[in-house]
Amino acid sequence: MLRKREKKVNNDPQQIDTLIGVHSVITGELSFEGAVRIDGRFNGNIHADKDGTLIVSEGATIQGEVHVPSLILHGTIEGNVHTTESLKLGSTGQLNGDVQYKVLSLAEGSAINGRCNRINDTVKQASNPNKQSPVRQQKNQKLQEV
Repeated sequence: MLRKREKKVNNDPQQIDTLIGVHSVITGELSFEGAVRIDGRFNGNIHADKDGTLIVSEGATIQGEVHVPSLILHGTIEGNVHTTESLKLGSTGQLNGDVQYKVLSLAEGSAINGRCNRINDTVKQASNPNKQSPVRQQKNQKLQEV
């Protein structure tokens, strides 16, 4: 009897779903789920939705925009980076472009040449204007007492 195979979702960052080899040069757009490791060169934009981890190995280069949940960088990226979860730069990691991140980890020797902007939860507060931060609530209370 034939059965449908269940699609397995990779939640293990150590398991690589796709590998771009050291002698590979790819030009175009990459959209993925799971984990992708680049050992070669990639020219173009890279995008991943949920559960996407991009690993850029030492000696690897990316020229283009990168929008992924998690990025582990040991190589070089020439372009802006937006990570919704974490950005980890190893000691050989170099990023030449602007960065948006939620959690940032830098090893000694790594470099970011561009602007860094931390993503925080103020967007949630902006969508609910009636909700005030604890500091603003205290200030308002003091103003009302005066």
